Amino acid sequence: MVDNDRDDCFLKEIVVLNEILTPLVSSYRLSVGAAEEFNRIALAHRKDVEDAIDRADDLGHLVDDVRRKLKKCMKIYFSELDYKLEYMEEIREKAAMREKLNSKLNKMSEEKK
Repeated sequence: MVDNDRDDCFLKEIVVLNEILTPLVSSYRLSVGAAEEFNRIALAHRKDVEDAIDRADDLGHLVDDVRRKLKKCMKIYFSELDYKLEYMEEIREKAAMREKLNSKLNKMSEEKK
């Protein structure tokens, strides 16, 4: 049960990070495009163009940060999934044994009452 909670946690984290990343990438692309267009305007001041480029660069760094976190979560999630797939039968057998033991313990405790 704990593994499922852990998996759910990583899966939720992946979904949240992806939901953050998608609009952030769109904003980044729009910001880069706007900075490029601003640069083409002859009357634009150099400082204004540099500020627009800095804003786009800042968004790019945010995109990179979210992407790194997403990649890390996905690596952990997939490595655990690979482990589970590799040892699924062993895990099932242990779970069945645990269930039998719990059942026997419950019967013994009921008989004592």
